[in-house]
Amino acid sequence: MKIKNLENPKDFLSTRQSARHLQVSLGTVQKMVETGELLAWKTQGGHRRILMSSLEQLLKRRRLGIRQRCGEQFLLLAVLRRSDSFEAFKSFTSPWKSEVDLHLCADTLEALMQSVSLAPDVIYLDAGISPVEQVHLLHYLSRNTHTKNIPILVESAFLKIHPQVLKSSSDAQGDIKLKPGRKPSHNPMIRSYQQEHLIAEDGTVNLKFSEKMENLILDCMAKKCERT
Repeated sequence: MKIKNLENPKDFLSTRQSARHLQVSLGTVQKMVETGELLAWKTQGGHRRILMSSLEQLLKRRRLGIRQRCGEQFLLLAVLRRSDSFEAFKSFTSPWKSEVDLHLCADTLEALMQSVSLAPDVIYLDAGISPVEQVHLLHYLSRNTHTKNIPILVESAFLKIHPQVLKSSSDAQGDIKLKPGRKPSHNPMIRSYQQEHLIAEDGTVNLKFSEKMENLILDCMAKKCERT
């Protein structure tokens, strides 16, 4: 189909741009158009234009597939402020549909050692951990060869107060100076969450927060799978 006037250039992409977004070859994009996986048309000059919404739907379906494959089971290391909250956290994860291999600790030094030895899929940091301990733990986890690619869930209020922990390991090195005009890159492995009570006042699990946390972990797992 040929279109004379394209009203909004933001609504479409070239074949080359689509290949870059999907991380595939130009030939693969052309096959996707021919099989109907991507919706496209040709300009008067004969150039293909891929409908942006079609590409976004394909990426969404791909991510959902990765999320389903990677989220069936995972090892979660939860670093909590006190050991007496272990049972509450276990109850908090009980409604999850995924199979969880849960490891708990209430000491940041132990958390660092377990992170190296267990190689968890995701690390959860309780908002109640002292800011100093969180800063030091994130510092080591983000720079250790064995842990720097593990997603870490950190409370959003803490990240607002200590944004320096979001810097990538290369930018955060003290002896490296950024070039003029270059902004520091953020560590994609650190993800934020908004703290809520794990257990409601009536003693039941906060199901809404539990579901949010499981979805966040599954999203982390999917992105981790995409990177590997």
